[in-house]
Order: sequence, then C-alpha cells, then structure tokens
Amino acid sequence: MVAPVDPANVVQSLVYTLLDVFDATRDLYNTLRNKEKRDYESSLRSKGYPDSRRIEYVDDEDFGSDEGIVMDKAAVTRQFDNGLQELGSQFSVGDVVSQTGLQAQIITLQSVLVTTFLYGPTSRDPISHQLAGLLAASRAAGTASVDVLSEQHRRQAPVFPPAPRSTRSHSVSQKAPPYPVTSASSASTALVKSKAPTLYAAQTTILDLSRPKTQRTDTESTSFSGPTSYGADTTPRDRYCLYAADLQRHPNQSLAPSITNTSAPYCPHCTRDLNLSPGKSWEISKDDEGVERTFRIQNRFVVKCHRDGADGGYMCVLCSRSDITETVCGDVRALIRHVWMDHHIGEFELEEDIVEKIEKVDRRRDSALSYTESGRRGDRRSLSLGPGRSRRRLPDYQREVEVLEVKSPRRDG
Repeated sequence: MVAPVDPANVVQSLVYTLLDVFDATRDLYNTLRNKEKRDYESSLRSKGYPDSRRIEYVDDEDFGSDEGIVMDKAAVTRQFDNGLQELGSQFSVGDVVSQTGLQAQIITLQSVLVTTFLYGPTSRDPISHQLAGLLAASRAAGTASVDVLSEQHRRQAPVFPPAPRSTRSHSVSQKAPPYPVTSASSASTALVKSKAPTLYAAQTTILDLSRPKTQRTDTESTSFSGPTSYGADTTPRDRYCLYAADLQRHPNQSLAPSITNTSAPYCPHCTRDLNLSPGKSWEISKDDEGVERTFRIQNRFVVKCHRDGADGGYMCVLCSRSDITETVCGDVRALIRHVWMDHHIGEFELEEDIVEKIEKVDRRRDSALSYTESGRRGDRRSLSLGPGRSRRRLPDYQREVEVLEVKSPRRDG
C-alpha cells in the first residue's frame, strides 16, 4: 500500500496522478488490442474460414506495443526520483511552472484516454488508429513531463543545497560515473557482472581496486569483476541518457535535427557533444566461416549508446541486451572497436542500426573502419593500429574524414 502524499508536495502528487493515468492508458491499450484480435478472428470466420482451423494472430512489432507506455511511465518516474534524491523535499513541492506543466500533461492524456474509451466503439476509425493515438499521446505526455521535471531541477539546483546523504539511496548517492575515472577521456570501461568465468580479450587490463588508479592514454577496454554501483534491479535503460533510451524503444524514430543538421552534433536532452560526423557511418568486416561480411554501424547506433554528461561515455546496447556484461566506452572509437571485437554476426543481424553491406570483396580483411556515404574511394584514409604498420602521409583534402582500421591479433599455429 502506497503511503499518503503530503498535500504540500504538489509536484509529487501530480507525478503520482500522471503515473496512474499511464496505467489506465496501458489497460485500455491492451483491451483494444485484444478486441482487435477477436474482430480479426470473427472476420475470418464470416468469410468461411472453418472452425476446425486454428487462427493465429501475429502482432506487428513495427506498429508498437504497450512497452512504449511502460517506458514512458518509467522515464517520468526516473526523472522525478533523480530530482528527489538530489534536492530532497523541495523538489516534491516544486514551483508554479512545473505544477502547471504537469497538470497540462495529465489533462491532455486523460482527454485522449476518455475520448477513446467513450467514442472509440462508435468511431469509424479502425482500432489500429485508436491504438496509435494512445501510444502517441503517452509518448507526448512522457516526453513533456520529463522536460518539465528536468527544467524544475535546473531552476532549483542553484537555490537548494543537496539533500542529506541519509535520504538518498546508496546506488545513486553520487553523481560520479560508476566506473574508474582516468585523466584520459578516451579510455573505455567494461563492467562485468557475470557469474560465469569471464574470458578477457588480448591486452585487457584487470584493475585491482585496492591499488592506485593508473593513467591511460589508449582506447582499450578496461574490465573488472565484482560488485558495481548498479543495483541488480536496475534496468539497462536507466543507465542511458533519456534521449538514447527513447531511441532504443522507438526503432523508427529519426535522429533529432541537433544531430543531423549541424557540424557538431549534440544530444537534444543532455546537450553533450556526441563526437559524430553527420552523413558518415562506421564499417566493420567480420569473417563468417571463410566468407567476409561487411556491416555498417550507423550514427543512430552510437547515439542510442550515449550516457548523460560530457564524461558519461557510451554504453553498448548489445551488451545491455545480453544481461551478462555492461560495457562503457570512453569514446566512439572505443565503442566501435568493442562492437567489432566482442560481438558476433548474429547480433549484428538483429540490430536495426547495423546494416550489412553487400559488395564484391577482392581481398580478405577483418577490420573496423569508417566511410563517407558519398561512396568516393578518395574520401577514405586509414590509421593502422596493428604492429609493423607505418603511417602514410596523406593529402590534405583527405584529412577531413576520420577512419580507424584495426587488424586482428595474430594467432599462433
């Protein structure tokens, strides 16, 4: 049973009300979804489909599911909890701006909910249209409410001191990232929480947490075992920037103009620099039983891996899905290298933002590199990180394109 809310905590009451509306929206969504299935079956029966034949209704995954509503609710909950843990009871009270904004979102979502419930059965619109309306309304309310709470946090942060340590949970009591911080911004960290023995890649450094931190200047992965500051019940989505999590749960969502229409792409939510080049992607080649297959890692994949803050790094979504390891990379190169070295072709085929490039290959290679989508060979340059390779001086016009080529480690025998 939920404890009653102090009447003075207006924002907290409004957030709880909004969460209840999300639950009601999800219930109506599932009710309409089940009705759509029954209507589909009745339609087939009326057309002479025999009763002895079993009818299977296949959900269209591209259309969406109630998971979107669940994640909208989770995003609002997370934003409110973060503010409460940082600012204490003052955040629960809020101010007039945030109170008005949350009330507007509650009214808007309730309006769509009531209209669909009352007039949906007699409407000429198909059920699929009503379902899409509920998902769109939920997403709009969730996004706007997160923005309202985020802006309130910014307004109150300079005014109120941080909440006492005793009122905050242990797992989120500090703003520092839950991985070793080094002076090199390009270092990457892999958080391993598997119960099974872990196989470490070549040149991996295992950190003993009892020793002083060492300075790093490369982009190799750093792995360590043992408990982390992440709780066992924390979902991977809670570890990403809210915009990155939004891209993960909406596969058809396009990138924001702040990423595609500027020379220095940045996140529209956390405003961190994403270190990407618009119009380019990364190419990796993997050997598949003697056949070389090439995949392109789109910028969208990198964006949905990023975390809050300039030093938040990039957390691999492929690792998060496995629920075995968590890998945080310090920069984009480290993320691409990790994906190429530590993940297999089967995972690439299931990732919508990693597409296979079909081409005639004249020679075998197993490398990771980037390319310009214009397709001009003259736009490509490479920087070899393998042993025994020297760097080649390139014309100035080729230096605008950043390319990384990594050779596979040699195997004895």
